[in-house]
Amino acid sequence: MEKSTLHISQLPNELLFMIIEALQDDVETNKRSGGPDIKNCRLVCRRFCDLSSRLLVRSVQVGHSHASLDRLNAIARHASISLGVRTIEVVLSSYLPFKPSLEGKRDFINLQLKWLPKSVQLFEVGRMRNLTESDAQVLHKAHEVLSCWRYMVQEPRMQPSPRGDLALHRILTEKAFQTFQKLAQEQESLVRGAMEQAIASALLRMPWVRRLTFDDTHTYGFLRRRLSRETSSTVVEGIYQNTLLPLTRRDLGQRPPGSFSDNSNYFGLLETTPRVLAAVGGTSQVLLKSLEVDVEMIALNRIFLDTPDLQRKVISATKKLTDLSIKQKKKWAREPVEELFLGHCCTSPDLRTYSVALETGKYSVSHLFTGPGAKEQRESLTVIQVSGADIRVLELKQFLKAIPDVLDRVELSSVRLVGGSWREVLDMLREKTYRESKDWAYPVRIFEAINPDPSHPLSRTFDEIFESDATWEVSDADAYVLRHKEVNPFAPEAGNFPQGHTFNG
Repeated sequence: MEKSTLHISQLPNELLFMIIEALQDDVETNKRSGGPDIKNCRLVCRRFCDLSSRLLVRSVQVGHSHASLDRLNAIARHASISLGVRTIEVVLSSYLPFKPSLEGKRDFINLQLKWLPKSVQLFEVGRMRNLTESDAQVLHKAHEVLSCWRYMVQEPRMQPSPRGDLALHRILTEKAFQTFQKLAQEQESLVRGAMEQAIASALLRMPWVRRLTFDDTHTYGFLRRRLSRETSSTVVEGIYQNTLLPLTRRDLGQRPPGSFSDNSNYFGLLETTPRVLAAVGGTSQVLLKSLEVDVEMIALNRIFLDTPDLQRKVISATKKLTDLSIKQKKKWAREPVEELFLGHCCTSPDLRTYSVALETGKYSVSHLFTGPGAKEQRESLTVIQVSGADIRVLELKQFLKAIPDVLDRVELSSVRLVGGSWREVLDMLREKTYRESKDWAYPVRIFEAINPDPSHPLSRTFDEIFESDATWEVSDADAYVLRHKEVNPFAPEAGNFPQGHTFNG
């Protein structure tokens, strides 16, 4: 009997794609682009090229620039690469125009003087024991730029000598300043309308996108060039190229007061999150599974309340979410509007992870019960992480009843209780069962709880109940919830509060 054989090229596309996908190691799968094995597969033949191209770009980073939106459009139009995109990262770093005056140029230089001295110091410390001649030349050039910048800030009206480094750096600084101003104008033309339109158009050709992120903590376009990778011939170019990076949240926090001539770009960026979500909601081909927002603020007052269609589309975009993570540093809108937006993002019955870090206070889990998803079952919700929020004990009790009895993770940090005590909360959490997982050392973490009575003589005891040592051991509160201890640390029999003080919120 003749034995039949099957060549790899005869495999169905689905199986062949799984084989190619297995070539990626865990490190490579976290990259935005495919690793060397994937790139080599593309060289084998046309069929291998088409299939492996799906793994070439897994995540697309998008910012408010023509080049960034053009790249998104090119990826979306590629027949194979577009099928492999799983994540769109919307970067909300900004180009805010400086005043077009001598004062504006000084503010621009002062902003650069926030980061370059630190880069020089890090480079010097890193090369302290092994400083080569090439390293010394790089440092010399960097110090040269610093000295010229400082001179220009201190003596802005002095005309430099036509010879020497100062004249050169005046020219380079002026060129960088004007380029930055042009980039700000470009962003202003795109900040309202263009981003959501580009993403909506791209999603029509990228049906497998499952994750959407918004972030204002890093930049787009190109990476910051490090002194450690420069030579004496490239270091000056690298320093001035870094001045053209958009401003992150940290950069904006270091800006000189009143240094920007127009904040319309920034206000437009604050509205990007709901606008893009609405654009996704208008695209029926895409079902988001993960939404991550890490921004300073979300502007909602002007557009969210006045645009019912936008609210409907946000619900449509998030109706199948399994993972939701929202981090917000500052409050922009009125509190009911913020909770309304969160409620619109929590309508999915499949929600598995709920993570909210809001350093604004006055938030709770009430939007899970009062918003559009109030009647949804929460049978899949097993990971809860809440930070910087006010939680009403009655609502927390209702929340815990709605979720499964077996949980994977509960984390409460910087939480203030309203209408109850921590004794009640710890008893409620203890009724649940917690799975052990390699993802977390302990499935329950309750720390930095807000003391409702900090002037009380026993307030230090309250704080100690939520403290763990440097080895990441569980706190007394964690130990009780995990049933490692039998007595509630807030109960009279625990002896922590002999006066019977309950620290009610």
